[in-house]
Amino acid sequence: MTVLLIILLAAVGYILWQKWELTKFQVTTCQIRSPKLQKQASAVVIADLHGFSYGRENNRLLQQIRSINPHVILIAGDMLVSKYEKTYQTAWKTLAELVKIAPVYYGYGNHESRLKDPERLNHLPFLQYIKQVQELGVHVLETESRQVSLGENQVMLSALELEMTYYEKGRIVPMEPSYIKDRLGGPEEEMFQILLAHNPAYAEYYAQWGADVTFCGHNHGGLIRIPGIGSVISPQYTLFPKYDAGDLRFGNRHVIVSRGLGTHTFHVRIFNRAELLEIKFLPENS
Repeated sequence: MTVLLIILLAAVGYILWQKWELTKFQVTTCQIRSPKLQKQASAVVIADLHGFSYGRENNRLLQQIRSINPHVILIAGDMLVSKYEKTYQTAWKTLAELVKIAPVYYGYGNHESRLKDPERLNHLPFLQYIKQVQELGVHVLETESRQVSLGENQVMLSALELEMTYYEKGRIVPMEPSYIKDRLGGPEEEMFQILLAHNPAYAEYYAQWGADVTFCGHNHGGLIRIPGIGSVISPQYTLFPKYDAGDLRFGNRHVIVSRGLGTHTFHVRIFNRAELLEIKFLPENS
């Protein structure tokens, strides 16, 4: 009886801890230095919000972003959950406030990409959502590049929308070496190059293509993290994913993988607090 009581209390404690943990997020600050940057600038990166709300209408998240006062807001995909239409409205309301803070550039994740299929449930509501998002002034990027202002710097911002094949559960689908160049062309060598690419499994390819910094999400930090080891399993059901979170370095290029702000399907975060990224861009010698 005593053992059963201990197990019951542990189970209740775990449930309460997880409910509390899912109401929290942290700000992780990363610094990027480059000779291609002339002035200091800042950005906020949002990944995998999935219709979550921190406080009433996301007031806690929005207040944190306002306090950072970024020059741009970059979205690395999955603002919503494809099968839950109610998350579209939460995402839209959040975006409506974000555009009041700074220019917003929105790259697609797998949840947006799958909804482009006319056969998918919620295809039409998604088209309406995107139309309304664009009417807010959000810059929606699929697979394209634009020259944009980053504070006083002019940089190239690209987004890469992967086909759904590259999100296959249980394995990492090989990518052709020329895949990114075939879709985006080559990067502008003289300009600082930012890439939004949701799936971090192909981090090396993003760096090889020429992105000075790539922002990814998708793995949610691996759901469960073991301190000193990393994540246990990704949402793709990949055990111990190689690229799960953090600032990965490939020579002088960065691939920064966000642990994300929301969850879906498996509402679990063990030693893996949700994350808002604050990025500080600095000239090389500052």
